[in-house]
Amino acid sequence: MEEQEFIKVWAWVLEVGDKILDVYHSNFEIRDKGGNDPVTEADLLASEFLQTKIMEAFPSHGFLSEEKKDTKERLDKEFVWILDPIDGTREFVKKNDQFALSLGLVRNGRVIWGIIFNPATGEFFSKGQMSFFSKLKPPFANKANLEQVLLASKTLEHPFSPNPPIVNKPKLLVSFSEMKEGIFDETVWKDEFQLQPMGSIAYKLGLLSAGFIDLIVSLKPKNEWDICGGISLLDEELYSFFPLNGKEYTFNNESTVSYGLVAGSKTAVEYLKSKVNLHILSLSVRQTW
Repeated sequence: MEEQEFIKVWAWVLEVGDKILDVYHSNFEIRDKGGNDPVTEADLLASEFLQTKIMEAFPSHGFLSEEKKDTKERLDKEFVWILDPIDGTREFVKKNDQFALSLGLVRNGRVIWGIIFNPATGEFFSKGQMSFFSKLKPPFANKANLEQVLLASKTLEHPFSPNPPIVNKPKLLVSFSEMKEGIFDETVWKDEFQLQPMGSIAYKLGLLSAGFIDLIVSLKPKNEWDICGGISLLDEELYSFFPLNGKEYTFNNESTVSYGLVAGSKTAVEYLKSKVNLHILSLSVRQTW
């Protein structure tokens, strides 16, 4: 993959961001896929748009999307794109801006590049020479925004310091549903962390990659499309990230589900380990939504 190819993908994501935002500001229809799992025309539109663009440009690659029927054809591909057109559809439906598009590129099971984009806030997280963050203004599909993304992608130094010593309680993001279910009601969470519920896991990972938060913990299943784009942005020298029932993430697996997630700066994850027994925590992982 060459830089010009990544630039094309950035441009497509900016274009589809405008389409998502148009739906977001309209009286859109909502359909339940079953099990209180909503889908909107924005999910379907974005999935179709990006799959068409990507497969036309990279016909030898595989493609996996939450909103498309999966096939085993992708399993034999060297490169596979993994998309969640809107991670946090429930928040999108509520007109809550805590949702994001998540796109990751996997090579032989390892995620190598990705994008997290929240059209409602204009927050754009991706990778150039290293992970970067840019705040854009709609409409997104224009030369000025693409140039801003290109400039941010060439920044040589990370603008944040993701591994400062823990002086105050680390800022820990968890999901609304897990908070509501009482998963984090134990005293240790409230006493030792700045606990904050938030929507989309992809959006959380984007915020983490830019140094805006310290830590993410989830005890519910994560599909590859939920986390692939966000995991791609976490430099292994700066961050620790792992499922709670395994050692490391791989992608483009036959089963797309992993269980639980811990991700944070290395100092924040070490702090977590000093306060919470991760083995005991892993036993709390919920097997289903």
